[in-house]
Amino acid sequence: MSAIADLRRALEARFPNAVPLPERTVPQVSSGVEGLDRILPSGGLPRGRLSVWMPGLGGSAVLRGTCFQAVQRGERAAWVDGIGRVAVGARWDGVALARPKSGQQALQCTEELLRSGGFAVVVRVGEGSRGEERARLCRAAREGGSALVELSPDPYMAAVRISTRASPESFRWRWNELGEPLTVESVVLRVQVTAAGWSRESDVVLVVTNHEHSLSVDSGLADRRGVSR
Repeated sequence: MSAIADLRRALEARFPNAVPLPERTVPQVSSGVEGLDRILPSGGLPRGRLSVWMPGLGGSAVLRGTCFQAVQRGERAAWVDGIGRVAVGARWDGVALARPKSGQQALQCTEELLRSGGFAVVVRVGEGSRGEERARLCRAAREGGSALVELSPDPYMAAVRISTRASPESFRWRWNELGEPLTVESVVLRVQVTAAGWSRESDVVLVVTNHEHSLSVDSGLADRRGVSR
């Protein structure tokens, strides 16, 4: 039995995405979305492993909510913004937010956060890691025990792969007095989760809310300062 256990540990260390997640007993990180947790192996994002959220609608919104949920449970969460999408002054309610100035700094920052072992979940947004870069991040996640999530089209070394799609009929609009669509209130996403020996799909409803500070005088209008007339 010891030889089998040693073999399993060696396989997990070298090929982390080849170990079936349902066999793991470590509590996972809830996404905060019941429909998504229901189809994730072990009921959440795997700690100590890499999950890749493929490009598509709703990824950033769900993962931001995942970070907030972790903080509300008394755990820590970190978000590494490698592409400068997070607006200055945006509310992050206790989530550690890093804004590295380069792709290399983003990788180094993510690796340090993971190795610290102080975060339940670390989300990385920006240029996707590749090759040895990703292998280092996977090792750091395993050593620190954090759930690492990267928004990337590359599923290499990912224990879990998440993708979403939505049809035009999936959007629910708020209409104005003239019967014209004004803003999107919610959208129904079809979420697919795949892992080794695992494939599940589910519909998830996302309520569309603007969390950022408006810079216009009227909160219902877009800020058009600097736009050419």
